[in-house]
Amino acid sequence: MEILNLDNRDYHMHSLNFSDGINTIDEIVKFSWEIWLTEIAITDHSDIAIEKSSSNPPSWRWHIERRKNIFNDVNVIFWVEWDLLDEDWNVCFTIQWKEPDFIILSVHKKVYKWDLNNLNLAYEKAIIKYHKKIKFIWHPCLNKTSEFLDIKKLCDIANKYWIPLEINWTWLKWWKMNIEKHDKMLKYWEKFYINSDSHNLYELKESRKFAIEYLKDKWYIK
Repeated sequence: MEILNLDNRDYHMHSLNFSDGINTIDEIVKFSWEIWLTEIAITDHSDIAIEKSSSNPPSWRWHIERRKNIFNDVNVIFWVEWDLLDEDWNVCFTIQWKEPDFIILSVHKKVYKWDLNNLNLAYEKAIIKYHKKIKFIWHPCLNKTSEFLDIKKLCDIANKYWIPLEINWTWLKWWKMNIEKHDKMLKYWEKFYINSDSHNLYELKESRKFAIEYLKDKWYIK
């Protein structure tokens, strides 16, 4: 197992400006500096996920390209959380109808259009086609979708293309993660990012701590 960001970097969080977080990007950036983060990625949801949600007003779409950090030295990156749509190579990879340089590959039950029993096939095709753009794969052991997923097969195809997986502790803390499949994932996957997937400042501060403690308890890291 290789953890790629045991230092002060967090590459998964959501804002009020562009997605379903409860804090603005300016608030996130200021707080990140207070908790010693040096680099963060704002990874708000894709256009189709926003369309399926009523959590944001229409004005959320306007100014993502104009956001600059004027407060501190935290390096702020803008990525997008892609959505798998089906097992026919289709994904939604835009936010504000633009495609960022890097993406998180994810699946949300309310967005996925086809039979969830074919979820492994959908992941496999998306990885084959888009692996050069995928920064990592979002928490696949979430309760809502993991029952349809063969985690070993997903590990095998991701490892083949050197795609890291996310260890996401917000959902585990709130008891929304399949622990058995999560531990199997830790066993078979080779590279990981530890991210908060924070939707508020509390999760931004605490989630990575829980992940690191869990990995220490399981003897994956010292």
